[in-house]
Amino acid sequence: MKWIVIGLGILLAAAALAYVAAGMARKPMDEAARAKAPGDLVQVSAGRLHVRRDGPADGPVVVMVHGFSTPNFIFEQNVAALTEAGLRVIRFDHFGRGWSDRPMGPYDTDFYDRALLELMDAEGLTAPVGLVGLSMGGPIVAEFAARHPERVSGVFLFVPAGFDVAGTDSTAARLVRTPLIGDLIWRVAGESILLGDPQYQEEGLEPENRLAGDVAEQMQYRGYFHALLSTMRHMKLTGREDTFARLAETGLPVTALFGADDPTVQVSSAARLEETVPAATVHVLEGADHGLNYKRHADANPLLVTFFTEGPGAPAR
Repeated sequence: MKWIVIGLGILLAAAALAYVAAGMARKPMDEAARAKAPGDLVQVSAGRLHVRRDGPADGPVVVMVHGFSTPNFIFEQNVAALTEAGLRVIRFDHFGRGWSDRPMGPYDTDFYDRALLELMDAEGLTAPVGLVGLSMGGPIVAEFAARHPERVSGVFLFVPAGFDVAGTDSTAARLVRTPLIGDLIWRVAGESILLGDPQYQEEGLEPENRLAGDVAEQMQYRGYFHALLSTMRHMKLTGREDTFARLAETGLPVTALFGADDPTVQVSSAARLEETVPAATVHVLEGADHGLNYKRHADANPLLVTFFTEGPGAPAR
């Protein structure tokens, strides 16, 4: 028994040391770090959000909301198409990602909704705008539109989470969500876990179809892994039928694009969205995976641009 206790003590001490060391290896997100940021910082109640604005200043506005782990440069190819069509595009990094602040606390539905609402207020966006939600951004913009329909002209969804998302109920996912154990695993091994995502394997892709930034750069700053772990624990990415049903009740136009070969948001989500939002227009892109908005932008952009220029989701001018 004595040696068991000693062994456990050594293991706990090693785990605590690894946890502290992993945190100390990260850099602070300070002004020196943000000197590389391509956009501006906008103050809202929880901190400062990194925001980028593209397109004509007087153009109809589309606000783009990214997903769980990759910041706003994931939309680069889509922004180019929207601005060429005369639209004003505003995109931002979620708290904890990219060049935005990394506040502590629960990253839950209310937190993401409040950040988006306060950002729109800070930008002076009083007329209805178009909303684009990618992956986790799907339930974020759906919830926002359900709560604030007067602020929205239409909702376009790229591979939206909310229904069938792979791995969310796996043993590994439950372990990561477990206090203390999950904190250690995520802080020490989170970078390896994330960079092992098949979405980030870009070998064989033409340069114009790749991510327009380094997804690993944001991981070098303190608070990134807390933001993701808190999101996993407090922000539901499945079982969001109620959110999308309330979106349907608003009568706002909705278009969604899914990938037939998406290993993350399973293609079965397309049928479930159609059931929950019967008036939605749903497309399934054959051969496409979770990064279809940029990897297959030549196919995705015409649908996106048409929705916000000639279609029912056109924002106010």
